[in-house]
Amino acid sequence: MNVISWIVFVGYCVKAGAITIVSILSLFVNKNVTENLYMGIDLSNLYSFNKIHYTFFVLLIILIVALKAFIFYFLIKIFEIMNFNKPFNSLVEGLIFKISYVSLSVGLIGIVANSYKTWLTYKISFTELDIDNSAYIFMAGVIFVVASLFKRATEIQFENDLTI
Repeated sequence: MNVISWIVFVGYCVKAGAITIVSILSLFVNKNVTENLYMGIDLSNLYSFNKIHYTFFVLLIILIVALKAFIFYFLIKIFEIMNFNKPFNSLVEGLIFKISYVSLSVGLIGIVANSYKTWLTYKISFTELDIDNSAYIFMAGVIFVVASLFKRATEIQFENDLTI
């Protein structure tokens, strides 16, 4: 799981970096790169319509991808900290809560980005780009419950350590 987490983390970092660099190039160097922003994402109509809308939409995409990378960064940190002899500790508990909060942020920002895309679709012909990250809201809820259980297990382990 650690290796897979590293692969996904690096993949999201590369994606966020590529979109950031290409979008900066599109704003300051060559507007033609908006036709293939990243892996076939065509935002040339949006760029032609309004640069402010283009910039805001690209920032939303970058923010979503960066937050997804953060989720896997926290997961990697959990693998580094986790001690399987005493798995329940406050550091791991805190990281699990952070994963929950970041997942909720991804879901909420994804909903905002999807609504913004839908609004822009009424104004211009827009590329069909799937930004629906509402599943992250459900994932945040599940992880929050797991983190709460983990917190209780940490308390029980601490009490047992005191009685020994």
